[in-house]
Amino acid sequence: MKRLLVLSAVLLSSLAYAGTTLDAEAIQLSLASGNVSMQRQQIEAKLGQVEYTELTKENRTALNEQFALLVGESVPSDAAKAAEIRINSILKQTFADSKLVCTYEKPLGSNMKKRNCMTVAARKRSYDATQRTLQGQKGDSAHAPGG
Repeated sequence: MKRLLVLSAVLLSSLAYAGTTLDAEAIQLSLASGNVSMQRQQIEAKLGQVEYTELTKENRTALNEQFALLVGESVPSDAAKAAEIRINSILKQTFADSKLVCTYEKPLGSNMKKRNCMTVAARKRSYDATQRTLQGQKGDSAHAPGG
């Protein structure tokens, strides 16, 4: 009976994650394969998934501008190639920034490690904010009386 219960729990947990595999690499636009509008729909669908959580408003705007350029009539081939490169670079960067990185850290006063997960971009923002705070403290201590 216990074996059946454990087996069903394992089966249910594996089914819960069915179809939620993460992409190994960023989706890319290919002008050579044609049908830009269909590719755009596929890309837009991907942008709503967890692999692209760090897409900024500026990058979203840039993507829309580049897609609008490609859909326009009589687009020169060099401009189309430049738009393709720009779109693919934004997609690659957003994909890389959205990777989840987990670390195990011991909180102060505890021996138990705690898992801390952040995206690459969130870690960079946290690091930059800490550096700005430290620079501000250094600047304040230089102007302190008696120092």
